Amino acid sequence: MQNGEKARVVLVAADEDLLNYLRVALDDTDLALLYASTKQEAISVIERLKSTIEIAIIELELSNLEGWDLIRRILFLPEKPLKIIATTSTFSEGFYGKIKAIGVDAVVPRDIPPEAWRKTVKALLVKNKNTF
Repeated sequence: MQNGEKARVVLVAADEDLLNYLRVALDDTDLALLYASTKQEAISVIERLKSTIEIAIIELELSNLEGWDLIRRILFLPEKPLKIIATTSTFSEGFYGKIKAIGVDAVVPRDIPPEAWRKTVKALLVKNKNTF
């Protein structure tokens, strides 16, 4: 990153449990977590900070299919400005390929161990030529 800036992560969760889990899992990194509890909040954050956000972590189980709609809206932005990690507690791993096929960069179970979260995020940042 330039001038010691932190990579930015937008976190969208149906509840704060996932946010708190990710805060612990990613605590020893240089990542800043931004929390948006709804699709509309997430869209507002992305519009304001599009050039600084590296990854959006989107929980598919947001109410009223908002997680899916948020992913769709990000994918239709010009030049897809950020990487997307979809997380789920409902869909089986057999469905992950279909989720990735729509343009999501990674799909992970919501309750993976902290080290797996760090590895997933780091892999996407490396693809963006950023490290943490």
